[in-house]
Amino acid sequence: MATTKELEKNVSSLELLWNQAFQNIDAWVEREQVREDNLLKFANLFAANVKQNQENLKELAKQFSIELSNWEKTSREELLTATISLQSFFPIKSYEEINDKLDGFKNVAKTNISSPLNNLVNGQFADKYVSTLEKFIELRRNNRNLFVKNLKGSASIIRTNQSAFLNTITNQVKNVIFPFHKYLERSNELTN
Repeated sequence: MATTKELEKNVSSLELLWNQAFQNIDAWVEREQVREDNLLKFANLFAANVKQNQENLKELAKQFSIELSNWEKTSREELLTATISLQSFFPIKSYEEINDKLDGFKNVAKTNISSPLNNLVNGQFADKYVSTLEKFIELRRNNRNLFVKNLKGSASIIRTNQSAFLNTITNQVKNVIFPFHKYLERSNELTN
């Protein structure tokens, strides 16, 4: 979407609102990518520690579960914060369905990630866990990009229709309130 440097002089407040909403979503995507990269780094360190020190493995697994839970919670809160301005454009039922689907995805992700974690506690499959986590993050990124693309596509349709409606109403109000404005514009064009 347009950055503030690319905005024209006569940008409406509606355009500014939509651009801000899209910028919030883009910023959320960037933050998520950084978090996922950090999670991968943490997982690699975790796998290296598994190989080096079996005694502290249970403590590390517990810490990793806490980090993962906190990461998912922060991700969810930031998504809701980034899309709060769009909430008024979507029906409440669909917004609640989105929340339910996100909860379902969170629960499935937690079980998928915790099952290999149990094998790590036994001291096996450290490298397999890292590759599984990399595949999970790749799937998550692809799904997030698809979600953002669909969200922006739907929002762009609403944005276009809103702008067209606003322009129609504005032109009609101008014609009613300022009927001589057309004649003044024509006379200015003729004199120039």
